[in-house]
Amino acid sequence: MTRRRVAVAALAVLLAAGGAAACGGDDDGDGGNGGDADGGGGLSSDGGGSDGEGDGDAEAPDDLVVLDGTDVAVQSLDNTFRAQNIQVQTGATVTWTNDGRNEHDVLPIEGDAWGVEVEGFQPGDAYAYTFEEPGVYDYYCSIHGTTTAGMIGTVVVED
Repeated sequence: MTRRRVAVAALAVLLAAGGAAACGGDDDGDGGNGGDADGGGGLSSDGGGSDGEGDGDAEAPDDLVVLDGTDVAVQSLDNTFRAQNIQVQTGATVTWTNDGRNEHDVLPIEGDAWGVEVEGFQPGDAYAYTFEEPGVYDYYCSIHGTTTAGMIGTVVVED
């Protein structure tokens, strides 16, 4: 009976380790810098505008971090955005930096007027977007999450 328990415990550890490894990206150890710091490889090259396609019907999350100023930063770490849910003023530029060791992307849940694909957001890269219209802009990393769970975030733009 004891051997069976040990075998089951060992199997559980292996399965958990395999699941955690699947969440990470490709880490070849070179700290690569495959994209441009100015957001090259992004979905939108205009860097702003009134077509950001925020969801006017979406609710703001309860755990908003209010960030003052016209330039604010969000870190993309391995499997999380920090700060995850932010509130900014209209006209603020949000810059996401990939400070992790894995590749990421930043994709809007609604539309495609902003965001950056994985090719333009390797470790060390940055992507910036200026939010010109009030609204709730939900986003996610498609590598480490879905549109509803995992590596997700929200930008709430207020007048």
